[in-house]
Amino acid sequence: MEGRKRTVLSLKDKAKAIELSKQGLSSRKISEVLKCGKTQINNLLKRKHEVLEDLEQNVDPERKRRRHVTGNEEINELCWTWFQDATKRRICVTGPLLQEQAKKFASQLKNDSFKASNGWLESFRKRHNISFGLMSGERGDVNTETVRDWKEKLNLICEGYEPRKIFNMDETGLFFRETTRKTLFVKGEDCAGGKKSKDRITVALCASMCGEKVKPVLIAKSRNPRCFKKIKPETLPVSYYYNKKSWMNSGIMEDWLKGLDRKMGRQNRRILLFMDNAPSHPKLQLRNIEWKFFPANTTSHTQPMDMGISQTTKLKFRRKQMQYILNQMEKQPGVGGTELLRQINILDTIYWLNQAWQEVESSTITKCFEKAGFSFTSNENDDKSEDEDDDDDVPLSVLKLSSELFGCDFSELVQLDQDINTCDTDTIDWGLPAQQILDIEKVSSDEEICEDDGDEELNSISISDANIYLEKLKAFAQNHGHAILLEHIMISSAIVDSMAVSHTKQKTITDFLPKSM
Repeated sequence: MEGRKRTVLSLKDKAKAIELSKQGLSSRKISEVLKCGKTQINNLLKRKHEVLEDLEQNVDPERKRRRHVTGNEEINELCWTWFQDATKRRICVTGPLLQEQAKKFASQLKNDSFKASNGWLESFRKRHNISFGLMSGERGDVNTETVRDWKEKLNLICEGYEPRKIFNMDETGLFFRETTRKTLFVKGEDCAGGKKSKDRITVALCASMCGEKVKPVLIAKSRNPRCFKKIKPETLPVSYYYNKKSWMNSGIMEDWLKGLDRKMGRQNRRILLFMDNAPSHPKLQLRNIEWKFFPANTTSHTQPMDMGISQTTKLKFRRKQMQYILNQMEKQPGVGGTELLRQINILDTIYWLNQAWQEVESSTITKCFEKAGFSFTSNENDDKSEDEDDDDDVPLSVLKLSSELFGCDFSELVQLDQDINTCDTDTIDWGLPAQQILDIEKVSSDEEICEDDGDEELNSISISDANIYLEKLKAFAQNHGHAILLEHIMISSAIVDSMAVSHTKQKTITDFLPKSM
């Protein structure tokens, strides 16, 4: 009697089986749907973590068998890392170029048996679902099929995590002292040096699908800006870092991730964190964080932060910048807009950024997650995002001012820093021996650090002066009937009073005795 032929399931079929199991279907029902054996489904569900791992690695969904161990895993790993780095930097990678790099790695690893044949290239391409084709445009074309496949398997990747435990983190550049219209139209500005390098920072935002916001990260150029005076960076409302290029690097990212991991541990939570595959994002094993990378060159369609969260935050920041200049024009008549913008310092930027981030509505964050494919409900996305509505709340004076100072509409200010680099794309030195690259755990962040940001030295203010100013502010709030402002002023007064007590020198009994002649 001839045995029944075993049905070989593709990766797409396996993902469907896991999804059906998640919906409550039994192994027998699933086997009937996929026309395969019940035992086959049971074995598949026991190894579903392998399927999810393949989905994460962008393996061809039509592949039917797991790849065999060939002994060339180190070469394949190096080539995949190199390929991701090259495509991230918009370098056109051809088949012969990839084969040549593979030969170089094999030589350095003393693997004489490896041949970078056309067969190896085809296997490598299929393993990572790579399509060789044309790259057009500044950012490279987004592969719509890759985006569609990613969104189809997203529910499986998120399996076991509630929406409140699903986070996205991304970096964005920010010119905090923009002064000329010309930079509005500079594309691909990498800010390697000069004046613009000094006036830009990197900001990293992280939030959950339910709208929970993590303290923003701000990377500036100075270790100790003069405007900080005696303010300790750890007391600021942002996680403050610095290096000479104001870029994210693997050292900063590792420190931030470990801090977030400790925070989640204290809350007895384990989260799923999505990020892009930037070179500055190291691979760490953390106790309370599982992370996943978006497919290369798809974040404009798959990353929630790029769906409007970062843009909304920047728009709110620009509004505060405009309001500041409007007030300063009244206080400093005759001073031009360029000079007023130059007076903005890192401390101003930190507090404006934090306020802007706190003002982003949770509903906006949730909608951006849904737009990126994270929707676990049947609710339709609202076509209108919050950043499209924000102009309705902007005073006419501010709208006019943005046109006069920047030569553009207020909404265009968000695009000022859209294309600037946020991380060091040279974190991997491909000139190093292959074994040394494999052994690298992190990139050294030892860099020349500036001690200040060029801000003018602030005048010293005594406690008695502070009390005088607070009394004036108190009267101002009372005269305008502003209860919230008055509440904050009273809190500030209490803080200043406690500072006065702590600064008062303790008197001893000898202070009350008459001085000897």
